[in-house]
Amino acid sequence: MIFFQVVTAVLRRWYVPLVVLMAAAALTTHLVRAGGLYETRTVVMFVNLAPNQAPLGPDNGSENDSIIAFAGTVATDINNGRPVFRYAQNDAPLYGAGISQGVFVGLSTDGGQWGTSFSRAELEIEIVGRTREYVESMQQDLLSEIYTGTRDLQGPAYDKPETRILAQVVPLTLAIDYVSASRSQLVIAVALMLAAAMIVGSWGAVRFEAILGGHGAGRKRKMKRDDVAPGRRL
Repeated sequence: MIFFQVVTAVLRRWYVPLVVLMAAAALTTHLVRAGGLYETRTVVMFVNLAPNQAPLGPDNGSENDSIIAFAGTVATDINNGRPVFRYAQNDAPLYGAGISQGVFVGLSTDGGQWGTSFSRAELEIEIVGRTREYVESMQQDLLSEIYTGTRDLQGPAYDKPETRILAQVVPLTLAIDYVSASRSQLVIAVALMLAAAMIVGSWGAVRFEAILGGHGAGRKRKMKRDDVAPGRRL
């Protein structure tokens, strides 16, 4: 019985689902035309190098607890003292959380949202944006801040090679990638959007029918009362 009531309401108030479908179609078209996103996950390693020592060597100091703590201090300064938000999975991308433009700077951890394990003095800079220019500009600005902060926090110790901590970008992590949905993902997204629009439109038609039907019944009762001659009872 409810099914036939819904169908009747949709047929009688067809313009309500139509408006919802048109709005959903406009939104879907805008999202599809907006295209994909640009993103990068740049890694900066903090090392304490002896003369002529390679930054990626096993004894570069990146696993030293003091250097890890120093890297955490740099991350805190970059984030203006705000705690870094973490996901349940350490490698979860920003765009996976629905963020189309944003920046994430944090100390690399082997843990997740509920626990942390800092085993390396590495900062991860994740940037996502609509344009490559935005991502590249933010990447360079943040790297400049990290280099400057690394030098300023050490003070006079920065001038001594035996105590100096250097910030080195891990090779190949400067790359900026373009991320977009596949054709099958787009088809699924459009189908889900249309299904949601039909559900909302049908609900709106039922509600509209109930409101207008109630008003119509009230008007009929009022007309019957007005037709009754004075002094007579129904």
